[in-house]
Amino acid sequence: MPVVKTLLDPLLLRDIPHRATNIPGRNKKSWAYQDDNSRYFFGSFPTQKIPVDSSDQFYTLVAGDVGRPDLISYKFYGTPAFYWVILWINDIADPFEGMYPGMLLRIPTRLRLIQYDIPG
Repeated sequence: MPVVKTLLDPLLLRDIPHRATNIPGRNKKSWAYQDDNSRYFFGSFPTQKIPVDSSDQFYTLVAGDVGRPDLISYKFYGTPAFYWVILWINDIADPFEGMYPGMLLRIPTRLRLIQYDIPG
């Protein structure tokens, strides 16, 4: 299981390769994930989970949706920027391997994302 550190710690310790230290502003609150091979990955995942709510929508994937969480994000939120929320909420690590036609996805409303301080 990867070790999770706050993004600031590895940057301060110069524990991340130089090319990865140029973090865009929207990723300042990101997490750095380290795998077993000591490689770091960045994500915009907040620390809290969004519990299931009656306002959540559910969507069944069709063949054209596989590997395209950005299109699903656009369909529900009007922007592809929340693709990672769809992956995160539905526990999908790889959209090409973890998504399949007929899969049911939970899609929280935009208001719920705001309530949980999800950046967008």
